Amino acid sequence: MKKILIYYGPKAGFEKIVPKDRKTLSQLVHEDSIRRNIFTHKFQRDGNEEVDEKPEIEPKEYISNLVSYSESYAGITESAVQSFVSILSGYEIDTLYLQNPPVQIKNQLTQAFPSIITEKKYDYKTLTKKMFFKINDTFNDHIIGQENVRKRLLLSLYPLMESSKKKKPVVMMFYGNSGIGKTETAKFISSILGQSLFRKQFSMFHSSEFQGYLFGGAHSQSSFAKDLLERESNVILLDEFDKPHSLFHSAFYQLFDEGVFEDKNYHVELYNSIIICTSNYQSEADIRKNLGDPIFFRFDKFIKFENLSEEALKEITKRLIESQYEKLTQKEKGIVDKDYIQNRLLANIMNLNNVRQIHNIVEEYFAMQLVEKLLADHK
Repeated sequence: MKKILIYYGPKAGFEKIVPKDRKTLSQLVHEDSIRRNIFTHKFQRDGNEEVDEKPEIEPKEYISNLVSYSESYAGITESAVQSFVSILSGYEIDTLYLQNPPVQIKNQLTQAFPSIITEKKYDYKTLTKKMFFKINDTFNDHIIGQENVRKRLLLSLYPLMESSKKKKPVVMMFYGNSGIGKTETAKFISSILGQSLFRKQFSMFHSSEFQGYLFGGAHSQSSFAKDLLERESNVILLDEFDKPHSLFHSAFYQLFDEGVFEDKNYHVELYNSIIICTSNYQSEADIRKNLGDPIFFRFDKFIKFENLSEEALKEITKRLIESQYEKLTQKEKGIVDKDYIQNRLLANIMNLNNVRQIHNIVEEYFAMQLVEKLLADHK
């Protein structure tokens, strides 16, 4: 082997550096499986069939570029992972490209080929002064009724600005009632950095599956570490962080402290990243009581999202109605009376609580008028 390139990052970035002339690890495993089955059948003793005791030695297959994607490792057994270098020795390979290999594979390659290994990491965007000012200048255009959040957010993000040095992540807890801007703020920050938000909904996990997901099970199984390696954004949202049992919080200690996350299979570094956790707690005291001191004191900032004022609810309602109206066809716009819908909603604005509720009601009013027209024309 002449060269080994180990790449850490998403598939989109890996595709840019691998050559078009290539064989993937998945293809090799599939072909090797077929070859071995043929080989076994040919040389097994079956009844009175006469066979040779020793098969003829086949020449090694030449592969100019062998490429292994993250998902390729799921197609090989645990024993194949443990003997990865031995398996490769059965082929004549010029260059090996690996995306996000398990630690066991990297360690084997490092021991066997220390002088020909190159590592490359995806270039995640970090906060610049221009981005910082844009967050300040456009925050209220995207997040309504949370002026205090804007101020606290800028204070939290300032340490990351224009830094070429490796820094631990900024770790924030957004708290307050549902539907008042926590998730939208995370999406807004990610959009300013020009990246798709990396989001995990922790309320969807049960304790049994969450343990394997966080601490690592079989290398072929999904895991938080593997997902982090394959992310395309340095803005990370851990929605409803409070929902899993507190015993799982130990998995995040090193990540929040140093920007490093490890499980039994993978090692991830998240420097200069923005980690946002959310919860529906109403105070920092509630958070500390329920999550406990060890994780509580690892957050850099706690940012409270206040319940929306009447003025904020009215502004959000107007924007959602306008946004929904613009999605209609010209024919549908001639049917829907958006002024009627707006007047009805604004007259009862204090019965509404959050953006999600308003959005659902707006959609229902639009659908109601369109359905009534459809049924009337059908008669």
